[in-house]
Amino acid sequence: MTPPKYRGGDSLKILSLTNEFENESFGGAGTAVTGIVHMLDRKGVQQTLIVPRSDWNVPGWALQGQRIKVLGLPRNSHYFGSLGMIKADVVCQQFPEICQRWDVIHSHAINFTPLVYTLSQGVIPILYSVYSFLRRELGDSPEPELQAQFKIQEELLMRCQRIQLISQSERQYLASRFPEYLPKTEVLPIGITIPLERWRQGNLNELLYVGRLLDYKGIEDLIKALSIRQSSGQQISLNIVGKGTEAYEKFLRQIIRSLYLDNYVHFHGRRSSSEVRRWMANSTGLVVPSRREAYGLVALEGMAIGTPIIASNAGGLSEVVANACALTFEVGNVVQLSEALASLIDNPSLQKTLSLRGLKNALNYEWSQLVPRYLQLLERCQIDKN
Repeated sequence: MTPPKYRGGDSLKILSLTNEFENESFGGAGTAVTGIVHMLDRKGVQQTLIVPRSDWNVPGWALQGQRIKVLGLPRNSHYFGSLGMIKADVVCQQFPEICQRWDVIHSHAINFTPLVYTLSQGVIPILYSVYSFLRRELGDSPEPELQAQFKIQEELLMRCQRIQLISQSERQYLASRFPEYLPKTEVLPIGITIPLERWRQGNLNELLYVGRLLDYKGIEDLIKALSIRQSSGQQISLNIVGKGTEAYEKFLRQIIRSLYLDNYVHFHGRRSSSEVRRWMANSTGLVVPSRREAYGLVALEGMAIGTPIIASNAGGLSEVVANACALTFEVGNVVQLSEALASLIDNPSLQKTLSLRGLKNALNYEWSQLVPRYLQLLERCQIDKN
């Protein structure tokens, strides 16, 4: 597929605004943005990114790929103000080259909203990719600062020309809150890159959890399910890769101690993407026990390596993890989760079957399979504005 053409034959020019890209990545959003940008780059789309840099003291430009320009901004008060919002006047004054006639402004995060409005001027179409609805994810917290952020996100939903959601589950939430935005909404999944690492079947009963340590991620359920298996005589180890607040991690450790699992559950903190892939390749199975989930990226990444998956049927997670390619259980059902652990452990035949089916499923989400739909979405942004 050739890149879209506009303005007398020039290729499409995109300005992307994101908190996460490549090494400056903290979760699914960073994986998504990195994949989208490089996928479009291979199709000849010209892209400029603005992204904060945690380890930079001065701003700077960098060139990547074929047509990617990246403006890195230090994460400090000179560029970011109240509620973490970027100071549009400062950035535009210091970098006037970003004040041009873009074909599409692609926003991946709400803290760029002031800059989005300043650059758009109601003329340049805005595409907003929503990786989570903040009011839903944070439980509609009454905290004033969070309420302000909720309202910023919801205003952006109103003012943008196109909304990208990553699952039908998220679309259902939008329909319940803002049904008037559905006509400009499209569900487009996050893609993955199939890595070189491959799962290796072994005799070790070692399970893996990867992700942030948050209460809705279901880690407590997994620990309790592990305890049931220990009581039944199955000795299973659990490696937890990821970080959370000090208070919540302490809470999890207290549960582990109370269930006498100190020797079986191990915390490894945040690890690089390459280390995570090695963990996945060498684990008996990857468990994704979320109580709610907008998507299932960690599960997809595990399936792309061939790691057997056990997952809850929460929200968007259930859309990418079908029953045929994983062991699934009802959200929050510790007994069902425990039974799934029992089914997987010491069952090499089932492990192999899930490995092959999971990899086959993951291939459907490879970026190369999704690129036509992303290009069509960008084209629709132009059509909508014209």
